[in-house]
Amino acid sequence: MRFARGSMVAGALCFASAAQATDVQQFPGQGTQGLGRGGAWVARATGPLATYYNPAGLAGQLTGVTADVALAITNTCFERAGQGSRLDFGGDGVPYPGEVCDDSPVQPLPSLGGVLRVTERLGLGLMVAPPTLYGARSFPDTVAGKNAIGIDVQLPAPTRYLLLESKGIVLNTTLGAGFELMDDVRVGAGFVWGLASYTLANANQSVAPRVAASDGLYLDPVTSDVRAQIDVSDLFMPGFVVGVLVSPHPMLDVGLRVKAQEAFDGRGDLETRANYWSPNGVSKDPVVGSSSESGEDLAHFRLPNPLEVQVGVRFHLPREGTAAKDDERDPLEDDVFDVEIDLSYARNSAYDAARLRFPESPIILVKGTGGRVPQNGDVPLRMRGDTLGLRVGGDVTVIPGTLALRAGGWYEPDVQRPESIQLSMLGSRRIGVALGGQYRLGPVDLEAAAMHVMFADVDNAGRGRTRVVSGDATTQPTPFRSPYGINGGRISQSSTIVSLGGTMRF
Repeated sequence: MRFARGSMVAGALCFASAAQATDVQQFPGQGTQGLGRGGAWVARATGPLATYYNPAGLAGQLTGVTADVALAITNTCFERAGQGSRLDFGGDGVPYPGEVCDDSPVQPLPSLGGVLRVTERLGLGLMVAPPTLYGARSFPDTVAGKNAIGIDVQLPAPTRYLLLESKGIVLNTTLGAGFELMDDVRVGAGFVWGLASYTLANANQSVAPRVAASDGLYLDPVTSDVRAQIDVSDLFMPGFVVGVLVSPHPMLDVGLRVKAQEAFDGRGDLETRANYWSPNGVSKDPVVGSSSESGEDLAHFRLPNPLEVQVGVRFHLPREGTAAKDDERDPLEDDVFDVEIDLSYARNSAYDAARLRFPESPIILVKGTGGRVPQNGDVPLRMRGDTLGLRVGGDVTVIPGTLALRAGGWYEPDVQRPESIQLSMLGSRRIGVALGGQYRLGPVDLEAAAMHVMFADVDNAGRGRTRVVSGDATTQPTPFRSPYGINGGRISQSSTIVSLGGTMRF
């Protein structure tokens, strides 16, 4: 029996911006200002982006609008090892040529927000700011190498079973309000309307792989694999955010933010391309089939949105001779410097699996294979647990009311199980460093920031446990799954994010 279908993980996505969670898919940093402080911003919350990142900070702001855009440049590389690290060209197979890296484009991450000062104690905010994911991913279909007789050819890429493409649009629109209950005690809340549309693609095995006679190791197929792609959408992912901002001392602010949101739960189309890879590269005429031919969106994909919590303490030194205005918070005017320390929590244990299902009826046939799509195509993620992160950042006012410089850094511990590594979501130890600045020109604040994120490499010594969908119902130990893990090897990743923004006050 033959069959193939898409089993893929939703990882870095398109058009995302401003987020401050320790969600393993995201980097800390709310807009340009928060990014330059290494994500340490929950107790400062002085811009319109507070609508999503601490709505309590809306109280005491002037009416204004803000817009910024970050550019995420992420590089992910993978070197296959263990079972399946050779291609089946007969005999003992041909090894892959080595490390393969993504060729993803630079990902723009825009955000937009505004604040309306209703009274001295009440502020309303509206913000469109998707999560700051590390960007779309695109891995090559083929890599340059030599076949069994030493001729230069394009070989199927060793990353194809894990990920070929991951892109989409994610937007969180938040309507929030902040109110000062009493002097120096502010509270806030916001309703989040999220929507997302994903395109995800990888390769599946349509027949059982062959075993090398000399050492008993499985060989990756060459010509029988199927390229599978799903296009799924969820136009309503409701959520909420609540915040608290307390100033127990003129030099001290304490902030709290909690955000919860429903999982992405989308439906859409599956497209399969059988006989996609040939001995000399990608087939020119693959056999194409689609689940939408039955008249319904039959692919069902679900991915969690982990709970996020941040607590921050900010020390700021008021400028001598300038009394901070009771009804307005403006660090560029009022402070010599500030330093903030944040603790963050994300329920990353929610990333147990990316759920991908198809109905048993009607049957979805995979053209060109004579098989059908099975019901279960879940991808195990199995993060080790939840994440506690640390962020430290601050500003120094160089020219009062005109120029400030800022810097920050953050740390998040390892929650990645080596045997479950994925190219779209890496939870190894992460360290980020950031720099930024702010320049005031009349009613407009211009800001710039840059952050570099370093991930610890993960090497499972060829002992990967993720089994891709297979067309063989008799496969052991799991029917319709490859008999070996297709994620054995080493993965490395780094990311650089630059951001520009502006805020106008009225």
